[in-house]
Amino acid sequence: MVKAPVRVYNNSRVRDLAQQAATDFRGSGWNVTEIGNYPYGAVGTSTVYYRPGTREQAAAESLASSFGLRAAPRFSGIAGATPGLIVIITRDYQRR
Repeated sequence: MVKAPVRVYNNSRVRDLAQQAATDFRGSGWNVTEIGNYPYGAVGTSTVYYRPGTREQAAAESLASSFGLRAAPRFSGIAGATPGLIVIITRDYQRR
């Protein structure tokens, strides 16, 4: 299984949701390198973002399928961020 570093950001009003997701991901062997908030607009559903044309896509799809998330290419607001997966968690995230 291809894995990549993961940054997890909360895009909901649910307190500590990114921390909970990060704990879940770490429990499945993912290397979570950062946890925080994403306050730059609303994301519709919990999504794992990857850089198109890189090995990140396979990692994103693996993480997404394991946790019932969506996988998608990065959008313009995060396109230039450092390499690795970016997970933006919304209130639809189901705790494990």
